[in-house]
Amino acid sequence: MSNSWINDKYNLIEKIIKCHPDLEDVLETCNFKPSIKREGCQLVVVQPKVAIACNLPKAFGEGNCQIDFSNIILKGLKISLNHQDILSQLMTGINTQPDWGCRRFLKQLDKNNFEVDLGKTTVILSELETLDLCLCIDTVCQEYKKSIIEFENFLETWDFELINVANSRGFILFSVRQKLWKLMQQFADEFDYTKGKSEWHLFHNEGISIRVSRGIRDHTFILPRVDNSNFSIWSQNKIDIIYKINDVYLQSIERGKMTCWQQDIGLRGTWTAKYTKQWLLKKYIPKVINYYLDKFQLSKAELLSEIINYQGDRVQIKEINEIRDFLPYLRDIQSWLHIYQENIAAKLLQSYYQTFTDLIRNTDSSITGIDYIMRNLLRMKWKNTQEKIPQDSIGWNFKYALNCLDEQVARINTSKYETTLKVDLITRTFIWIIENGKISFSQAQLNTAKHALQPLWEQSRFEMRHVFINR
Repeated sequence: MSNSWINDKYNLIEKIIKCHPDLEDVLETCNFKPSIKREGCQLVVVQPKVAIACNLPKAFGEGNCQIDFSNIILKGLKISLNHQDILSQLMTGINTQPDWGCRRFLKQLDKNNFEVDLGKTTVILSELETLDLCLCIDTVCQEYKKSIIEFENFLETWDFELINVANSRGFILFSVRQKLWKLMQQFADEFDYTKGKSEWHLFHNEGISIRVSRGIRDHTFILPRVDNSNFSIWSQNKIDIIYKINDVYLQSIERGKMTCWQQDIGLRGTWTAKYTKQWLLKKYIPKVINYYLDKFQLSKAELLSEIINYQGDRVQIKEINEIRDFLPYLRDIQSWLHIYQENIAAKLLQSYYQTFTDLIRNTDSSITGIDYIMRNLLRMKWKNTQEKIPQDSIGWNFKYALNCLDEQVARINTSKYETTLKVDLITRTFIWIIENGKISFSQAQLNTAKHALQPLWEQSRFEMRHVFINR
């Protein structure tokens, strides 16, 4: 749709309305009636100028949405966004004003108009229409994000790498060499639930996959990562073991007595990723090895050495007892900032700036790298990144650095938003001081800093895992 054509029509209509004020009352009758309706995974959010109907994601499934406008110019235009569009375009900058520069899909043209990119469609909206659009998007994205986070929490998947496999999503639990995988699959075929009634007859043949099931009741679904460049999986030396839930099974659960799939999670129902991994490593694989050990004259030690385990270490911010325990989480945030393109709402940063400045306040003045610290802090005051780095470092000391940090704390408390560069610079400063300084601190300060860091780190974790991967 031509932006200039739409803009010309807006300008013409505005002129007509100014000449005929009574037309405004007529146009208002075209507005939608505000409402929010939720039924299962279907969410409809309506503001006077915009309406969004969304199918929220369920477990491993993907959602989508459709956007409608009440504006007479855009009447009949229906913009459809898929799962990737929602995450990559709409998810950043929730609950911020359109003119803050925090939303990826918005570009302010002038005081009253915004260019809006939705999927593959670009439209020009008035300030009021843009505000209504943002209100709808905020409600939809909050529920969308909540659904994804609940799915990860319920199925205990945060600790595992998220990948796309066989046109769906799954998680790498660990890897094995092909010899062990062949034995695992052979055992599952031999102990199909239809072939016996022992405690190990709990599999259902699913081609190259392993489905732990007694027919009606599925527990978990395991498949190997297939190398798309080669038709034979056995040509791979290493096989990634992927955890996945059968979407058809989730649907069958909700058609039954239970109102949602979450109610079936547990040892007698759907297994989580964490439990599935434990079961495979501690029960299933040892059983497989012992079963075939004498038959094929195998080496138990050799087979066990073929397991390649991956240890996740930052599922959540755990107990912090030393100041250096913060470093992995601060580096996670820094990695996120290097990809993040939009401004960040100041509200998310205020407590972070304050508590970490207080945490490192009692740092020994002999800390190395004071030049590095000061250059980072002084860059936060510059209007652009092209300004020259000050060469005269006389008078630079840690007390001066603390004064600069306190200035940033005072500034962020009166700001609406912050540029990514400034957040990165202050995070670099905190990392350097924690790595290189001799700091006196209390457990109360550690706990306060942890509480302040958590929402920022959780946002970085979610966006690195679900948002940026879709851009």
